[in-house]
This record gives sequence, structure tokens and C-alpha cells, in this order.
Amino acid sequence: MIEYCDSTVGTRSAAERLLPTTLWELPLTQLSLGHQLADTLAGRGILTVGNALDFATVALREGGALTPNEEAELREALARALADGLRQFESTTASDWPTLRAQLLGPLDDNGRKLLVAAVGLDEPLQPRQALVQLLGATQLDDSLDRIRTTLMQHGTALMRRMEEELEREFAAFDGVLHAPNAAIGSIISIITKNCDDAELGLRLIAFCLPHRCHLHRGFLHGVTSRRFRELLRTLPQLVPQHRLPMPVDNILSRLADRATEVPRGVLIHVLRSELRTAVELDSAEGEVAVPDPRTPAARLIEILTEIGTPTSLTDLVFAYRERFRFASGQRLMRHLAGNSVFLRIGSDLWAMRQWHEQELQDCAELAEQTARRISTAESRQNVLELAQRECDEHTAWLVLDRLNQDPRVRMLGRGEACAADQAQSSVMRRLHFAFRSAAGDVVKNLFIDNQPESQRRLVLRLLDHNRAFVQSDANRVDTLSNYPFNQERMKRLIQLVLEHLKKRTGYAQTEALREIVSATDLGGAWLKADLLADILRRNGPFEVLSPGIVALKDLALPSILRRSARQALRAAGKAVTVCDIVQARQDLVEFAPCLAELLLTDPLVQSPDGKYFVLH
Repeated sequence: MIEYCDSTVGTRSAAERLLPTTLWELPLTQLSLGHQLADTLAGRGILTVGNALDFATVALREGGALTPNEEAELREALARALADGLRQFESTTASDWPTLRAQLLGPLDDNGRKLLVAAVGLDEPLQPRQALVQLLGATQLDDSLDRIRTTLMQHGTALMRRMEEELEREFAAFDGVLHAPNAAIGSIISIITKNCDDAELGLRLIAFCLPHRCHLHRGFLHGVTSRRFRELLRTLPQLVPQHRLPMPVDNILSRLADRATEVPRGVLIHVLRSELRTAVELDSAEGEVAVPDPRTPAARLIEILTEIGTPTSLTDLVFAYRERFRFASGQRLMRHLAGNSVFLRIGSDLWAMRQWHEQELQDCAELAEQTARRISTAESRQNVLELAQRECDEHTAWLVLDRLNQDPRVRMLGRGEACAADQAQSSVMRRLHFAFRSAAGDVVKNLFIDNQPESQRRLVLRLLDHNRAFVQSDANRVDTLSNYPFNQERMKRLIQLVLEHLKKRTGYAQTEALREIVSATDLGGAWLKADLLADILRRNGPFEVLSPGIVALKDLALPSILRRSARQALRAAGKAVTVCDIVQARQDLVEFAPCLAELLLTDPLVQSPDGKYFVLH
């Protein structure tokens, strides 16, 4: 138990030298004293811990200022204050959270402790910065947080030194990136993680105390400042566009250095994987190489839906996909959702995992059987949803529609409609095949459309442009694919040959170069023109064609990448410019200059009054 010192100058000076100033000047009002005792001490001029230690116990007794019980209460309060305060100066090898917490909060006053607790989420839920700004204002908040860091640096030197030393070791071990589960046993981060429910608390504390050394982003500590990390996120997508992959990591680091944005190698690799969704593979010649994410869009959608855990609208899926994988379009995701049996449509704009509704699909089997019999005996197309909703709710009607997709008695016509599958082809396709057999060759497209019934011209035009049974043999001439030497086996070989070639490159190639590769095999010949090959690939494989003369993998989303890059050039220009101006500003667009105008004319964010000059909306 701590005894009070005699009221002598020599002893008081010794106490002042031995105790930290913060403790010596600590107001007694901050101790857990009764109101009566506090008032009594204040009346005698005893306002701080130093005042109490200056007074002799005998003097207080003889003056009648304190009763024995009050004296014991004061003694116990002072002992607690001194024990808690001195704990911050204990050995830096402390391995328990209460000691570390005392070392952290000991040098701070009450306001500093409350603000640190709120900003880091120490003993209560983390307060967002916006909430703290509303209470204090942005300037006052930043000044207060800086004062807390300065106080910790000045008075919590041992603890801060330990933090820096441990952080240096962790960054050296993990190339500048640290996740809480990977922290060394016995480190401050591991101690906090073990004793607190919040897995990120230790990382947040380190990031708060050492902002000049690290930055916390999505649960990982990065060995760069927040400003440098923002520069990296802003610069990296420009240096590593998808259509330029694969690209050695050393080259990316060199380009970042040229822009004065140097970062540790581990930080770069982590950002490539987590933010740009780029895979990193080992190459025997180049070392670590950034390559396109090998996961298919369907696999990414499965990951998103599994993470959300509930049926989700297409709009929300598009935004979630863009957040994780940089870009997405509703039509593209809709195609993958509708074309993969893993997904299940349970509403007009609602998608889920099929495994979540297996029992419901079994329960509606009888209703699906009744609906299939009605459709198979009807003479015209029927709306499946309307038929089913006569017997059930909308949710079950969509489940019935899904079951009918697998029923051989029913042909699905799209938009929830179906008809009896009594014939192999629709009446429109039968009539088109008969017309092409009568023509005994290709036909002029626009004249052929003009000769169709007016009510079916739009449908026929879409079939001629997209159906795999046809092919555009020239600019305005259409023929049937059966007139060319491509059966199922040869078409499969053609698609595989082009896929392998594009995957070895950057995901796209000139059509003429592909024609030469195909013509070197038994799949081509003098009859195979570049435009004909491009149209066959577009209709029958996972490719898209950028006119003039570029074939790209659909998963690459090359048109979206080019539009985004061109928009950045337009934004930087700030005025209407031509394609030549855009290409001069963005050297990565040089080889795509012939197709840029066509892409920009279909971009809703770009305006062009004359088709030559372009400007952002």
C-alpha cells in the first residue's frame, strides 16, 4: 500500500522526479471518490494527486479533515490511479491485453481516451468518420487525432517502438501486406485478436497509431501511406488493362516507379488480385506474371450469390459484379445466368442458386405436368406464367416455368411463352430454309427482308443477323451455313483452334491473321474470306467481332475496355475531339483506331453531332 509522504520540499521534489507529470497533475475528480470526501479535500486545497501526496497523513488526522474511513478511501483511490498509470511504463514484452490497453490509454486524458476508443472501436462499436465529423467538425477531429498520436509518441514510447518493430518484421515476412490471422504469435495484433471479438481491431489500432507507415484497406494492412495507396488504385488500372495481359509483375513495378508510385511487391500483387481481380502465375522465363482471372463469369456469379446468401435482383448483381471485377453489363450477366443450370430465376428480376429451391421445384412437379399437358394440346403459343398463376402464386409460377424448360413436349419461345414441341423447327425457320433452297445460294439481304411479310420482318432480320443456321458471306449477302464445309465436328475444331490462339495472345487478334492460321489446316481454303470467318466465329463461338477485322474473346469485354479508355481521354480533353486526338492521348488505343468511332457512337455517355467529333455528356 502506498503511504503519503511528509510535507517537506525535499520529499516533494523527489516524488515529482519519480512520477510522470501526467500522474502528478491528475485531478482528484477523475478518481472514484465519494462526493463528501471530494468536497472535503477541495476545501483544504487538495485538488490533484500531487497535492494529496504533499500532505502528511498525520496533518490530515490532527486537523480533523479526514476520518479513518475517508483516509482509507483516499489511500485506495490513489493506489489504483498510480498502479494503472505506472502500468504503461512496464516492460514492452507484456503479453496480456489489459496491460497493453493500460499502456495505450495511460498517457491520454479523458477526452483523448474517449476519442481513441470511438475512432478505433476499442471498447465499443467503431464510429464511422462521418459520425465523428458531425460531432467535432473535420478540422477539429483531425487536430484531435493528431494530438493523440503525438501524445502516444511522446509518452508511450516503449509501446509505439514495439508496434513499429513488430510491423517491420511482419512486412518483411509478407512483402508489405499483413492479414490479422497471419500475425506472429505474441505480437500486439495477435494478442488483441485472441482477446477481442473484433478480428480487425489490432490492425485498426496499428493503422491509427502509425499512419506514416501503413494503411488499412478491406481487412489488410499495406506497407504504404493512405495517399500512396490511393494513387496506386488510381494508376494501376491504366497500367494493367485486361487486353494487355499477360504482363510480368517486374514490368508493372517499373512502370509504377516511372510514375513515382513505388510500392512493395506484395502490396502490388495483393491489389492486382483483390481489386483488379487479376491472377498471378509463375512463368519459367518472366517469373511472376499477371494474367486474366481464370474464373469464368458464371463462377464469379456463384461466388457473389453465395456471399449474399439470398435471391438477388439482376441490377444488384451487376453492381456487385462491378465492385469486385471492375466491369459488367446487365445483358452479359443475364446471358450467363440464363445459360447455366446452376442459377434459377424465381421472379421477373430475381435470381437465386438452384440448390436453394430444390424442394420447392419437387413440390410443383404436379402443377408443371398439368401446365405442360395444356400447352402440348393447345394450337397456339401460351403464356406459361399466366397459366400457372391461375393455380398458384407468382413465385411458384416461375418455378413451373423453369421445370418446363426441361420438358420435351414444350418449346420455350422466350418472354415466358411456350408452344407444343410437335415439330423440329418453327414455322418461320421452315419458310426461311425453303426460301434459301429455292434461291440455291446466297441472297441479297436487304431485298430478301423487303420480300418478307411486314409483320415478320423484324424477326427475320434478327434471325439472319444472329441465328447459327445462317452466315453473312459478304457485306450485304446472306447464305445458309450448310452450304459451307462445317459440320458439328469441324466447327468444334475451328472454335478450339481459334480459342487456343487467342488465349496464347492478349485475347484478341486480327481477322486476317486468324484466316491464315485456319487456312493452314484442312478447315480452310481459298473460299474462306476474313469477313466470312469472323461472322462464323461470332455466331458459333464465344467471340465478338470489332469492325473492321478484330476478333476477341467475349469474356475479355474488349469493347467496354476500349470505351472506358476513350472516355478517360475525352474527360482529360474537356472538349470535342476526333478519334485521332483520342489515339494521340492514349497510345494503347492505336491499334483499335479503325473501330473507335463505331464504339463511341454506341456509347450512351458520349455525344457526337457529326460522327467525327466526340465529347462526354
